[in-house]
Amino acid sequence: MMSQIQSTAASYNWADEFRVQSAQHWTVVGVCAVLMALWCIVGRRWLSQNTDEGRSKERKLRHWIGWFIVVSQSIIFVRRFTPEHWDFQESLPLHMCRWTVWIVAWAMLTLDRRARAMTLFWGLGLSTQVFFTPFLKEGHGSLSFWIYWLNHLQIVGVAVYDIVALGYRPNLRDLLFGIATGVGFAILVFILNIILGTNYAYLGSADHDSASIIDVLGPYPWRAVWMVVGSAIVMTLLYLFSLGAMSLRTKVFKKPPPRFIDSDHPIQG
Repeated sequence: MMSQIQSTAASYNWADEFRVQSAQHWTVVGVCAVLMALWCIVGRRWLSQNTDEGRSKERKLRHWIGWFIVVSQSIIFVRRFTPEHWDFQESLPLHMCRWTVWIVAWAMLTLDRRARAMTLFWGLGLSTQVFFTPFLKEGHGSLSFWIYWLNHLQIVGVAVYDIVALGYRPNLRDLLFGIATGVGFAILVFILNIILGTNYAYLGSADHDSASIIDVLGPYPWRAVWMVVGSAIVMTLLYLFSLGAMSLRTKVFKKPPPRFIDSDHPIQG
């Protein structure tokens, strides 16, 4: 028995295979966390200078990130439609994360409040679970591995940066917008899955072969309904947590609200 376990462990090559809840998995999550933290530290440091130079540096960094997302995702989008990588069940831009990457780029380039609301509620609220239950089999020797983690690093990284460095906090209107657009997206993809016979955003009738919270939501079509309801609940809890944290900061610790950077008034507070 011991020799079989050792043989199995020895045959596990990080370059060829990705395993959830492994040292490999947590190494990737750790690297992503460090990259997000570094970006937030740099942005906050420049903005804390309260100078035109500091704001200019942060703006250039933010725009560089936004355009990097646009360029990298354009390349990835085209790649999915090449004959070698085309798969009708996977290549269409109908997974939520494939919409959200463009939304986060929009948020970084314009600081549009609608984009920031979707970045928070779609990105941080829903895409974060991918870091804990990733739908991935390929190791780092495959380009698919890097595309997968780049996509989600961009989404969650921008959401975290908007909160930590730019001081974004959602209001009730943002929450309602995030829920409304999320429900609209789900209805659209649910209908398209029926027409196309696909399982995009896991709102179709097919099963998926990776463990996730979706597994406990029951059979189709009620699974799709509970996914939408659960997503709205997660967004609401995220909003309530933000309200609670703000109340704790201002009423208990008597600190001012965090500095908020928006498109019209670069520095407030």
